Amino acid sequence: MARVRTGPFENDDALDFLDQLEEAEPAERPVRVLRALRRVVGTEEYIDAPVMAEAVAAAAVVAASEDPEAVVGERYLPPWLDSDPLDVDEELEELASQALHRALRPDQNEWWELWEEAAATDDVTEVVSRYLEVFGD
Repeated sequence: MARVRTGPFENDDALDFLDQLEEAEPAERPVRVLRALRRVVGTEEYIDAPVMAEAVAAAAVVAASEDPEAVVGERYLPPWLDSDPLDVDEELEELASQALHRALRPDQNEWWELWEEAAATDDVTEVVSRYLEVFGD
């Protein structure tokens, strides 16, 4: 049986998002992270898996910027995070936390549905919860 990869950067959509961040000017990165987070926070609309995968990756980037220890051992960690982490203010932290909480809600959430189909909701909840701890949740 194949092992399911549940890390926030271990899917094509998240990796594409990280590539976009890598190619962006450092000043543009927080704007892109905010955009990804805002797409899932506060909506009751159906959220497609790629949109949620980007938001989870964005929230993990925020967590890593705030606490580099949170991502020790994480695969595909963006190298620029060491030298140029995001400036994490209260708004960014709150949006990242809300996005991760939204990721764990099964309603209107294709990302969660796919984890259910893979029988991996416990695994993904554990990973997301680790990042929520960075935000005090």
